Amino acid sequence: MASITKSKDKPKNERPKRLSKKELAQQFRHEAYLRAKEYRKTDPRQIEMAEKMKERRKEVYQAAKERNKAYRAGIKKAGEERAGKKKTVRQDKLKAMVVRGSSVKERLKS
Repeated sequence: MASITKSKDKPKNERPKRLSKKELAQQFRHEAYLRAKEYRKTDPRQIEMAEKMKERRKEVYQAAKERNKAYRAGIKKAGEERAGKKKTVRQDKLKAMVVRGSSVKERLKS
């Protein structure tokens, strides 16, 4: 069986391809991007700034979480108060109709 050559394999005696100005500029930009990326990764000021931003995001998240929690608690409390008032009104109406230990009172004409 014959060995299959991959398209990426180049003969050793072939000269490297000469890049056009556009390709050369693109290669330079890419290399500059990689250098800048490596610099940002190792620069102490960049690392410190990233840590500060991370802390700030955590603080903002916690503050929003607390606000949301307080808002939900307020809604729940208001709903419970309304439900409690409705319940007492219903119970008062029922008590007005029923006499303790006996049958139903005559309804008051209202």
